[in-house]
Amino acid sequence: MSRNKNADLDRALRAATRVFLERGFSATSMSDLVAATGMNRAGLYSAFGSKHQLYITALARYREDTEPELRAIARRALDRPSSERLDAPRVVADLLEVVARHSKEGGFVVRAAVELADDPATVRRVQEAWAELERDLAAILALAVERGEMDPAADPERLARTALVFIQGSFVVGHADEDDRRLNDAAAGLVDLLGGVATASP
Repeated sequence: MSRNKNADLDRALRAATRVFLERGFSATSMSDLVAATGMNRAGLYSAFGSKHQLYITALARYREDTEPELRAIARRALDRPSSERLDAPRVVADLLEVVARHSKEGGFVVRAAVELADDPATVRRVQEAWAELERDLAAILALAVERGEMDPAADPERLARTALVFIQGSFVVGHADEDDRRLNDAAAGLVDLLGGVATASP
């Protein structure tokens, strides 16, 4: 019974996440959440607390569903043997490909940052998501510098921050623009910029 209940709550949380992602926090009513999850108000309040608490939980679930793919790309790059070329611009291109795919959903983290920028609980979780991605990017770029694949004068932390800001903007452009060419061209441009500080293969 416990497993069944947990599975039901998980399905309800995923349904609530989709609603928040599509409509945002303010435009989503408890009636919307009741209709999407199949749970009554009392059940939702009992399981998840307030609408705000459910939103925070949904944001965490969204990160659990979408970020592992990004982390896996970063981890493969960082674990690449020193005998193999890291090719940091290519790794960033792979990350951007994942972002472009998820941008059609709207990017929950970016939407949360815009809509609830004055809510400490939301901002803390948004900052955590950004910090983790920026840390991975900086580690990849620093390793590329260490291996002689990028200009030794390059600043991995600044480049990582540049890529992070680009990625967050990509969620907005990818969601709002029906023409994929703008985002694809911009992503290729960022990769080219990183390639410009890369050195020739050792």
